[in-house]
Amino acid sequence: MKKTDVVIDIVIPWVDGEDSRWQEEHDRYASTSREDDHVSRYRRWDAFRYWFRMLEANAPWVRTIHFVTWGHVPKWLNTNHPKLHIVNHRDFIPERFLPTFSSHTIELNMHRIPGLADHFIYFNDDVYLTKKTSPEDFFHCGSPRDTAVMGIIKNDAVENFMPYIMLNMMAIINEKFSKKEVVGKHFLKWFHPRYGKYLLNNAYLLPWGCFTGIRNFHTGVPFEKTTLEEVWREIPDILEATSLRKFRSREDVNQYIFRYWRLMRGQFIPAKPNSDYVTIGKADIGTIERLLKANTILCINDDPGDFDARLENQKLEELFRKYYPDQCSFEIEDSEI
Repeated sequence: MKKTDVVIDIVIPWVDGEDSRWQEEHDRYASTSREDDHVSRYRRWDAFRYWFRMLEANAPWVRTIHFVTWGHVPKWLNTNHPKLHIVNHRDFIPERFLPTFSSHTIELNMHRIPGLADHFIYFNDDVYLTKKTSPEDFFHCGSPRDTAVMGIIKNDAVENFMPYIMLNMMAIINEKFSKKEVVGKHFLKWFHPRYGKYLLNNAYLLPWGCFTGIRNFHTGVPFEKTTLEEVWREIPDILEATSLRKFRSREDVNQYIFRYWRLMRGQFIPAKPNSDYVTIGKADIGTIERLLKANTILCINDDPGDFDARLENQKLEELFRKYYPDQCSFEIEDSEI
């Protein structure tokens, strides 16, 4: 496959937790202590318009952006843009899973989006593309670029949900794959010089008999639809159980299961990590600005915490406007900033 033969789309979900219609439907369902229904999971960040400005400036080669939504869109979004496909949950998520307030349900079913290219990149709405890129940064001759780094699942608070979800997925991976066989068959993909200091992770954890975890990088994740389809064939009951839950749960798996599966198969091209990560309320704006200029992708994560969301949003908008002051074609002309 030639480089120019690869058509690449983007999938990005978005939710407006301030929408009264969405709130009304959300409030019909009650979450439990084992589910994650925190306001940060649905918080609307007006700085999100800069995600489109950065994408247009830094990835003009993208064919289509599949904008996944409960039914609302940002007031400033140009919904008539030829590269934009507004996708309602009802358009691709099986009816038995709806309504859903879980990003995991959306992620596990995204290969069903009508018209989605065979090669696509999954973005969260807090993951910003900060430097110019080419298709080769995400796919090489049709194969996703990725970084195969082992890790350890850790937890520093009982209320954290993600470590439980990571453990669920490691159990599946270790049941389905032999670490010895995976690393032996694809040794140069697990010990590639592009990983730099992360090679130490793999060297240290290699003696363990099973995978203790996989290092996750908060970035735009390249996928092939065939991977998602294969995992659905192999573990349909697990994916179905997650999709049936209305809220994120400790019993879930998420989109990382597709990435882990691909790593086990060796269906990727080794790549140097290209992203940074900060949490709103913990990182000051100076740190965010430094990281905005340092790498290709920056995740500015919204997690439960004690901070003024409106103030932090204002700071982010002021920072982004400094580097991306002009409206892009994905915005309604002269829409209020």
